[in-house]
Amino acid sequence: MCEIIEAANMKFLALIALCAITSAHDIKQLKVPLYADPRRAAELSCHFQMDDQKLHSVKWYRDMNEIFRYNPSQKPAIRLFNVTDVMVQGGECQADSCMVRIMPPPVATRAAYTCEVSTEGPKFQIARKTKHMTVVAMPDADPVIIGAPKVMKPGEQIFLNCTSDYSLPPSDINWHIDNELQKPEAWQRTELSLPQAGGLRRSWRVLRLRVPPTASGALRVRCESILQVEPPVVRDANVIITIHSRTQLSKYVSNRGTRVYGSCTILLAIVWTFKQLLRFMSL
Repeated sequence: MCEIIEAANMKFLALIALCAITSAHDIKQLKVPLYADPRRAAELSCHFQMDDQKLHSVKWYRDMNEIFRYNPSQKPAIRLFNVTDVMVQGGECQADSCMVRIMPPPVATRAAYTCEVSTEGPKFQIARKTKHMTVVAMPDADPVIIGAPKVMKPGEQIFLNCTSDYSLPPSDINWHIDNELQKPEAWQRTELSLPQAGGLRRSWRVLRLRVPPTASGALRVRCESILQVEPPVVRDANVIITIHSRTQLSKYVSNRGTRVYGSCTILLAIVWTFKQLLRFMSL
């Protein structure tokens, strides 16, 4: 019975020791950007407090791969490890912090970045903290709608194009008419441009706009470009198309004709009056 109790106590003490080794209480702050632009380097920093312990090393990991190591007792003290799709540009370390600069991959990925701080013996304590970073390039401008006239007639049909700004990942395109989402036809796919620096692409989608035969007033057409991140980034563009019914067009033509007829009548009256004056003066 005593042997069983003693074995249980040993397991309990071992568990406490393991918790002490993996404690992360000595890492005070971990700074990892939530989003990183693939065209610019990202800075990650780890701030820690050693108290009376001596620092053995600071290591950075991307997921399970080591990318950076600082060991003050070795020469050189800093070593860089490039892994697939990530270039480590360098880093700087002090007694209570370590910073690393990386160039994110030109693909929309989400990865875990871990800072690991270990002490010298005899305790050999290890502290870790992890944060995630997503590679994203935000669009700098609103989308552009091409092909929209100012005026249309009932029964007419046109094709509009909406093109987003460059982004990573490419933006999704949605069309709305009078705030009603338009379901794409089978051939209306979102197309992508060739990749630019950092893997950024434009996207565009065509809309077939049919004006109902009985329509009048105006149509509000809106294009949305949506960057699928958390939370989503939405930019839009709007156009207003006026619908002239046949009755309105007939009135417009009739009023225009009346104005022209009236102008001609006045001009003829002036000419006739002038002729009469000349005839009177010649007498």
